[in-house]
Amino acid sequence: MLSDRVLRCGPLLVLLLSAWMGAAVALAAEVTPSDVYVQAELIGQEIELVRRHYNVTAHNPVAPAEADLKYRHVWQKAYMILVKLSVFRRKHGLAAFAPLETEPEVSPDPRINWSQTQRILTEIRIIKLFLDIPGEAGPVAKAEGKRPVDVFNKLNQIAYDMDALNGEAIAASAVYAEAIRINEDIDAIVRRTGTIDNAVPPARYPGAQPADALVAAFGLMAEVQRLERRLGIATTDFSAFRKSENVVLADVFNMIGMCLAELQLIKVQFGMKYNYTPPAEYVEGKSPAEVMQLLGYETSKLRLIAPR
Repeated sequence: MLSDRVLRCGPLLVLLLSAWMGAAVALAAEVTPSDVYVQAELIGQEIELVRRHYNVTAHNPVAPAEADLKYRHVWQKAYMILVKLSVFRRKHGLAAFAPLETEPEVSPDPRINWSQTQRILTEIRIIKLFLDIPGEAGPVAKAEGKRPVDVFNKLNQIAYDMDALNGEAIAASAVYAEAIRINEDIDAIVRRTGTIDNAVPPARYPGAQPADALVAAFGLMAEVQRLERRLGIATTDFSAFRKSENVVLADVFNMIGMCLAELQLIKVQFGMKYNYTPPAEYVEGKSPAEVMQLLGYETSKLRLIAPR
């Protein structure tokens, strides 16, 4: 019984909690990308234990991105792993969950990334307990000289490998749900700026493929960055994520996440520091065409916003 397993794991849970508290105290003075990278390595080991339990051997290799990514982008990638863990829970008869959202920040530091890794590790350990998955990850060697992009790339590979664990690529419905979160942020900015919203959704292209939705996501990012430049915010070059071949919905999911990360800076500039992006609401049966249409609609809304 689950209760028996929990009782048997009691001492282990106490030890884990003590270890985490000790790590938190040790990291209180300073957290570096290298510290976060070690935690990402630990996540990779934990996911591998789950993969072995279900005899999943397929990997989805993804080329490392070389870009000047920031802590907010790493945070968003970790958020995407939590979304995929929620999908995994649903597939295995457990209740799904909405990942935690944070207040928008202009200059977040590595502590937000370290915190996200701990949420991921906690969720994996809960899953392992509930589904009776054996094995413990670690230890992980100390890392040196890591940058935010290194952490991002490590988490990105884990995120793509989770598609194999889930038995399918990220579904269009999950991608659409995150695009809806963008829509909520844009609507909040429209209201804050007093912008008259007369945007009209573009026509739906029934034959749209993930590549078309990715183009739409980059179109949206172009408008996000137009606003950033108007507000004096330095933009990030996301060209490393452009693809024209072998595009999958995970690529669109990634760029939607990057748009969400950038919108947080804009919200702060408009005095919306305490405006949380709402959690995703999953709606079944969505398609790449609907994702593409929604992204186009959001792009039209952003074009209306003209900071004074």
